[in-house]
Amino acid sequence: MRRITPDHPARPIAEGWLETSRSGEWGERSLDYYLSFLGDNKYLIFDGTRLSSGKYFFQMDTLLVHPTFFILMEVKNLAGSLLFDTDQNQLIQQIADKEVIHKDPIQQVEHQHFQLIQWLRSKGFSDQIPINSFVVVANNKAKIIPNNNEELLRKKVIRNTKILDTINDLHATYKQEWFSAKELINLKRKIIQFHTPYHPDILSKLNIPKEKLTSGVQCPKCLAIPMQRARSKWICPQCKTISPQAHLDALRDYFLLCGKSISNQQLRSFLQIPSRTTSYRFLSSLNLKHMGTGKNRSYILSSLWPKYRS
Repeated sequence: MRRITPDHPARPIAEGWLETSRSGEWGERSLDYYLSFLGDNKYLIFDGTRLSSGKYFFQMDTLLVHPTFFILMEVKNLAGSLLFDTDQNQLIQQIADKEVIHKDPIQQVEHQHFQLIQWLRSKGFSDQIPINSFVVVANNKAKIIPNNNEELLRKKVIRNTKILDTINDLHATYKQEWFSAKELINLKRKIIQFHTPYHPDILSKLNIPKEKLTSGVQCPKCLAIPMQRARSKWICPQCKTISPQAHLDALRDYFLLCGKSISNQQLRSFLQIPSRTTSYRFLSSLNLKHMGTGKNRSYILSSLWPKYRS
């Protein structure tokens, strides 16, 4: 958002994606609040895990693992009236004077359920453990309406405030332990090992050439672009803020939008550093891993942020 102009034709689409992403993140965090009250230390909780069941990847909002059962949750933080039409495999959101059609989340979580079983088999784990899948509505002001198949809706759709009661009910139903403590540790290690974060090519999706992005380091205080480099610090010509680390957000922007590595020339252009020598000293100070030599050398940006290394 900070790399395109306010009047850019792709901005409304980007704003919509950002709003959806923030809403989803808030919904998942609201669920984490209730799950934090679980006292049994046998629980494992995975958020946003993305695994491959073979040919395709699947991503689970929340996976709760216990020796006696698993819970797979698709979290929806949608406002307004939510009309679940399972016959047509759609969720109709009615808010204010507009209607938005979404994919059927019940069908989504059921397909994730199927793929999770495939993944467990492929990694040598038992697929006999009961796996319960739910759609969790995180917006407390949303009105849940069954368009058809009301019994299925009662079984599959719950509010986030109901999750602890649901877990207690499952404990009353399932007593057999399918996973030992050692097997749970192995499962945790495998899930972390095979988790593959999704890094979409945002610029291609929005049809924005890299050259059209706004370059420069953004001021952390007034948000003006660009800041100027002087005496190993960044200085904002607008509000005179001084920052030694303001470049990190700019490099993160470049990494997420343009590529995992950057050359000296690309860094000079994107951070607006006029001198090649200054740019080289700047890169050296970051202690980045690099590939190639001379003009062909490129620096690996992912080492700045461990969570992006995958």
